[in-house]
Amino acid sequence: MSTNIEWADETWPVVTGCTPVSEGCHNCYAARMAATRLKHHPRYEGLATIENGRAKWTGEVRLNPDVLEQPLHWRKPRMVFVASMGDWLHPSVPDLVTYRVLDTTQEAPQHTYQFLTKRADRLPIVTKRWLLGRGLHEPPSNVWQGVSVENQAAADERIPWLLQTPAAVRFVSVEPMLGAINVTPWLRECGGGSFPIGLPLHQPLLPRNWHQPALSWVICGGESGPGARPMHPDWARSLRDQCQAAGVPFFFKQWGEFVPESHWKDLTMIQRNRKGAIFSFRDRRFPQDQRMYRVGKKAAGHLLDGRTWQEFPVQPKDIIQ
Repeated sequence: MSTNIEWADETWPVVTGCTPVSEGCHNCYAARMAATRLKHHPRYEGLATIENGRAKWTGEVRLNPDVLEQPLHWRKPRMVFVASMGDWLHPSVPDLVTYRVLDTTQEAPQHTYQFLTKRADRLPIVTKRWLLGRGLHEPPSNVWQGVSVENQAAADERIPWLLQTPAAVRFVSVEPMLGAINVTPWLRECGGGSFPIGLPLHQPLLPRNWHQPALSWVICGGESGPGARPMHPDWARSLRDQCQAAGVPFFFKQWGEFVPESHWKDLTMIQRNRKGAIFSFRDRRFPQDQRMYRVGKKAAGHLLDGRTWQEFPVQPKDIIQ
């Protein structure tokens, strides 16, 4: 189904439903959608509820075989976000299902598939076993693997697992960003060489004859919806600067519900006063006395220091001869 997610063209709901694993799940947008706007849809009905004003998953994870072959019917090449309303590596999803999903990416190779998970420890195991089982000696160029992190602790836990995963593109989605994150140690360039499919799981694996940063892409965004927590602009700036220094594409998706005072001053009067939604953190000071104003996701927009940052990685198939 088509999507408003800025870095994808389509979502592919092969898995719906989830359970929380960390602080970034506290105000899950997918749970909120499943409990409200999509609550009567067959793929989402009963997966989430509203309790004390907050959306919560019920714990059921649903597999949707009826959409498994959906990409085969999309003729125009698309960027496909896999399982945007769940986690394709949730423990309730059998390995055979994950392999079948990965098989579909090769049956419809005209698309690029963006896989994202918080269950990073399962990622290298599933990916490597799939490659071995299909006799593939290098990761397909149209399969991108990513992990979602929200703070330094999550980054320290999940990114090392990602770097052990054979993938043409490895990316990190820092959304919602709940604290400053240093990713510089994982932005260093790795050398190419043969693709040693039989190496131990702990050793990083790369396509042959190709050099790339350990991370190929970094996405950043604030939190939106009820109960959203603000993102300090210095956190986003630092992440952008780290990527710029390493030559890694940086995609600033959105501010979320809150913008810094400097951005708020640039909004139109209508945006400032839309439904009286302005909220100033005048009594809650961030580092360097940063005031944040709640104006809503749409008004907050996606400008960082006066410009858009919507960079994409170069497709491996475009540079591998």
